[in-house]
Amino acid sequence: MQECAKPLTETEQCLWFGDNPRQGVAIKAYGQYRLRAFPASADVPRYVIPVEVLGPTHFLLIAVWAMPNPGYRYVEGVLRAVEIYRSLFTQHQTVIIGDFNSNSIWDSSHRAGYSHGALVKLLSELGLVSGYHHFYNEAHGRETRPTFYLRWNQQHPYHLDYCFIPQLWAPTVSRVAVGSYQAWKQHSDHRPLLVELDDNAIHDLYPARRARAAIRKTPVE
Repeated sequence: MQECAKPLTETEQCLWFGDNPRQGVAIKAYGQYRLRAFPASADVPRYVIPVEVLGPTHFLLIAVWAMPNPGYRYVEGVLRAVEIYRSLFTQHQTVIIGDFNSNSIWDSSHRAGYSHGALVKLLSELGLVSGYHHFYNEAHGRETRPTFYLRWNQQHPYHLDYCFIPQLWAPTVSRVAVGSYQAWKQHSDHRPLLVELDDNAIHDLYPARRARAAIRKTPVE
């Protein structure tokens, strides 16, 4: 959750990051899931934050609130962060999610290699796909469900929020939804993006992991 006030307490199911206590990034977990801050690089542009997610499906979450940074405009900073954290994507099942403040319709306004299209390409090379675009079979820049309304105006919709998941997980996506303009107009100019995955289906993708778990549970005589 971006532009979120700092909670009164942080727990293993609620972490918050930011410089302004009235506006930061909160990550919340529910049920059997727990969160743990992951070591971050000091060179990463604000705010691209790695968090370890522990639970039925163990993965690395990279939370995004794209900001203007010195030398990097919005998505350019996100792309730079992905470059810095590139090894994490190869070492962990990784989800990168949040407000990217970007869309392919503005690719031409960014320097070569640092556009939204370039980010999508890089994430694809790292084995990630947008859950929304996979589920609805829509191209980047051609989204039919906006996640943002400029100055809260329904006549100026854009799609700026994304959830990129491992390509291997794509078949396990059971539902994708975007909050409506009317339901959320009193709360934010952004709309919540929901990408729902089936934990059991994800586990079925890793038979070797299940076998190791079964071995550990076998009594030793």
